[in-house]
Amino acid sequence: MTRARWSWAALPLLALGVAVTSRHARRLPRRIPPPGPVLPLPDGPTHTLLSGAPAAPPLLLIHGSDGVTLDWPLCPLWPLLDGAFLIAPDRPGHGYTPARPGTPVTLELNVRRLTQLLDHLNVPRVTVLGHSYGAAVALALAARHPERVSALVLVAPLSHPARGLTRPLAFVPLVPGLEALLTRALLLPVGRIVARIEGRRAFHPHPVPPAWHALMLAFSRRRAQVHALAGENRSLGRELAALQAHYPALTVPVTVLAGRQDRLSPPTQHADRLTPLLPDATQLDLPGGGHQLHWTHPHEVADAVRAALGLTSRASGRPDA
Repeated sequence: MTRARWSWAALPLLALGVAVTSRHARRLPRRIPPPGPVLPLPDGPTHTLLSGAPAAPPLLLIHGSDGVTLDWPLCPLWPLLDGAFLIAPDRPGHGYTPARPGTPVTLELNVRRLTQLLDHLNVPRVTVLGHSYGAAVALALAARHPERVSALVLVAPLSHPARGLTRPLAFVPLVPGLEALLTRALLLPVGRIVARIEGRRAFHPHPVPPAWHALMLAFSRRRAQVHALAGENRSLGRELAALQAHYPALTVPVTVLAGRQDRLSPPTQHADRLTPLLPDATQLDLPGGGHQLHWTHPHEVADAVRAALGLTSRASGRPDA
């Protein structure tokens, strides 16, 4: 078959891919309805999970890159955080929080949205739990608005520009033909492959939980989230290079949790470099841990969070020192 005939033969398949991908995105809110309110913030609607008594110590949970806030209630950490007022938003471009078209998803954009969220909820000061890219957002929030942050708990943080931080796939959406092919026609099959590969890297050395894999297949294979992920990945190295100068001035208590087998934010490139720069920081190394510590080591993460909040430890039942 000639190249021209192959091209014509491929058109129906590409059209089918476009139709199926579009249907996947349209049907998602009916398959998995937003479990929390979509709050009308100045920068745009923001889906947020709220759990616990509003009078309880507030905890802001910030998910990672290509994640969604539904990751939190699915993971075994969530029920260990009883006694706190949990505030868990979908970050811009992720889950059910849209990003404004043409607006890059950056650390600064995330910080602005989070301060608007805290204002909307009348929460003047908060303890922050950030995972991966969410930890970088937490550091940026503390640097720009130290008066809003009581303490930080950083799980598998991304904190410094490092080799491999920016992925080649992040530049695909900048090429019009490739962007259309990837995000409109081939996203479902390609996204399935990427989810499997990245899931194994994220959970190494532990198995990937089926619930997490299903969640990623549902949300990460959408054109808007692909663009948000690519945009924040392209700018992260440059933003971290600027942010690291502020670390020595962060005086809030910080707990850093590092899985020594983390393949996505290796501690030697991030946590080990970050902790010595922070005036009041403690690092907890987990030898058997990877990147998804809130899934694989929930009790260690919960103990760190409860200590930061001043809540009793679930393990001992006594107030944390």
